[in-house]
Amino acid sequence: MALAEVPAPATPPTTSTTSTSTGGSPRSKPAEVETDTPHVRRVKFAWPEDQTDTWHHSMPEFGCGANAISLLMTYAEPYGVGQMRKGLGQFEPDADLAERADSLMRQEMAHLRAHKDFNKALTAHSRTARVLDRVGKWMFGRLAKRSVAFGVAFAAAFEIVAFASARWAEAGLRRYFTGADEQSATLFLWHLAEEIEHKGIAHDVLLAHPTAAKKYKLALPVAFIALIGFTAVGGLSLFVTSRHVFNPMRWARLIGWGVSFAFVVMPVAATSLTRGFHPDQLIDPPWMKMWLSEYDEASETMPLWTDAGLGSRAAMTATDGAIARQV
Repeated sequence: MALAEVPAPATPPTTSTTSTSTGGSPRSKPAEVETDTPHVRRVKFAWPEDQTDTWHHSMPEFGCGANAISLLMTYAEPYGVGQMRKGLGQFEPDADLAERADSLMRQEMAHLRAHKDFNKALTAHSRTARVLDRVGKWMFGRLAKRSVAFGVAFAAAFEIVAFASARWAEAGLRRYFTGADEQSATLFLWHLAEEIEHKGIAHDVLLAHPTAAKKYKLALPVAFIALIGFTAVGGLSLFVTSRHVFNPMRWARLIGWGVSFAFVVMPVAATSLTRGFHPDQLIDPPWMKMWLSEYDEASETMPLWTDAGLGSRAAMTATDGAIARQV
C-alpha cells in the first residue's frame, strides 16, 4: 500500500507569546499564552485504482463513520476557511494572528484536497455516499446564508469539537485503527493531528472579531450537531447497507463508541463556554503531537502512523509511474 508524501512545510514554525482581549466581550484570551505557527503539510496520497469504500477490514462499522466524516469535510472545510477569511477582513488583525490564521487556512485546504480524492472512491461505490454528499452540500449552503460573525464563531466551535474528537481517537488509537488500510488510516489521523496543532487559532480570530464572540453560544451546538449528528446518521446509513449489519457485536461496538465519545467531547465543549476559556489551556494528546514532530525536513518524510516512535521512516519515490516504499 502506498504511503503519503509530505513536501517541506512552506512556513517554518515560529513561536510567539500573545495577549489578546476583546473590548466589551465576556470572552478573552488569557494573558501570556504561548502560540505556535503550524506547519503547512500538503500530504499527497496515491490511491490505487481499485480503492473501495471498505478500507477498515476488521471493523467496517468504524470505517463507515469515518467515511461520513470525510464526506462532510469537503463542505465543512471550505465553509470554515471562507468565513475565517471574511471575518479577518472585517477588522485589522495583528501580524502574528494574520500569519497563524493563514497557516490554519492552508492546512485546512490541504485536508480538503486529500478528502476530495479519498471521497471519489466512496461516491463511486455507494449510492448512500452520494446522497450524503448532497446532504452535506445542502447543510453548508444553508449555513453560508448566515452572518460572517456567526461563521467565525462556527469555525471556532468546529475546531473545539474536532480537537475533542482527536483526543478521543488517540485514547483508543490501536483499538480503532488496527486492521485498517494504513494509508486510509494515516489520512484521518494526519487530519486529526493537525486539528490539535492549530486548535487555538480560530478561537483567536473569534476573540479579535468585533461581534463573533457573541454568536458562540449558538454556534457551538450547531457545530456539534453538524459534525456529530452527520457522522452518526451518515455512518449508520452507510453501515446498514453493508453485509455486516446483522452482526450484534458490531452494533454493540457502535453504541460503546458513542457513549465513550460523548464522555470525551461533551466536557470539552461545555468548558469552552466558560469565561476566560481558551483552547491553548487544553492538554494536547501526546501521541499525535509526537507523530507530527517526527516529520523529517531533510528527506521530506514522516512515518506511517503504525511506525510512529519506532525510528522507521518511509519515503515515497516515483519509479516507472508507480509509488514505491523505501524504509
